[in-house]
Amino acid sequence: MERSELIEKIKKIAPGTPLRHALDDIQDASVGGLIFFVDDYKKYGQLMQIGFLLNCQFNPNKLYELAKMDGAIVVDDDLTTIVGANVQLIPDHTIPTNQTGMRHRAAERMARETGRMLVAVSKRRNTMTIFLGDYVYTLNSVETLTSKITQTIRTAEKYKEAFIEALQGIEFMERAGSLTLFDVVKTIQKGLMVVLICEEADFTIAELGNHGRFPAMQLAEILVNVNEEIENLILDFSEELVDQDSLEEVFEEMKSLSEKEISSFGIILRHMGYEINTASQAVEYFIRSRGIRFARHIPRIPLQVAINLGKEFGTFSNLLESTEDELKDVDGIGEKRASAIRHAIDVYKKSGEITIPGF
Repeated sequence: MERSELIEKIKKIAPGTPLRHALDDIQDASVGGLIFFVDDYKKYGQLMQIGFLLNCQFNPNKLYELAKMDGAIVVDDDLTTIVGANVQLIPDHTIPTNQTGMRHRAAERMARETGRMLVAVSKRRNTMTIFLGDYVYTLNSVETLTSKITQTIRTAEKYKEAFIEALQGIEFMERAGSLTLFDVVKTIQKGLMVVLICEEADFTIAELGNHGRFPAMQLAEILVNVNEEIENLILDFSEELVDQDSLEEVFEEMKSLSEKEISSFGIILRHMGYEINTASQAVEYFIRSRGIRFARHIPRIPLQVAINLGKEFGTFSNLLESTEDELKDVDGIGEKRASAIRHAIDVYKKSGEITIPGF
């Protein structure tokens, strides 16, 4: 099961939804409850005994009243029908579970056996827990979530500021001829942390429901151009120039790294094609860019054309000395693009800075 599937399920239970209204009432009344969500209840006939087959229209108040009965409640996935109540779930008892209460043990085993979602409302602990496949996720209060997302935004902003500062440092060091692989990897690590923090906030945003709209906009703003800049660093400084398809593959692999893996120089270096493994080795490895990042910041220069420039000229310094005629010899570049690139080079030589859109 994909992580995105759980996020979509959480959205159905977010504050302001009819289902959450019923679950809040069940929790406030301290009656406890277990809801089993199915696509077709007949498929799971061997795993449950239905006390009352209802097939009535879904209604939050009905769900709350039915929770006062023993057993689980079966609801269809699209939340249009309450299938049955007073249901005894009979999952395979040999399926391992880390839960303690009977309701939660049954829910975890049922989720693992069927791949369907169950929500358990604990009477004793006053919590709501989602079980979906092997995922177990305990819902939080809006107050807790608001505090958490505020801290997440602050942390993401700090890493974004550090990432921008590191990018500027790369420009300065390259101009001075002192840029090392260590500096590049440290910059990529900062960018990946921004991406990781924002992606991990998806659960919190989904759980906040309507309350998460503004924080989601803030995080989206923080992420502007971060992915592209990490791609640029991969294109400019990987051991071998990667093509467009390989770039996507490498970047997706990097985005899937955990916080611990991101902090490992060896792992980042291997993803960039280097055989060296340590920070001390990277400090001694001086490096020059291919000028692809510079080209991608020129308006209306496609990614493939920027890669073609890096392949043709090899280094940023060679690109800076190119003529319009030499630029027109590059695949995908005509007279207008050659003129635009040459103009950007002239501006760069005067200012000594790469303009990063949106930063």
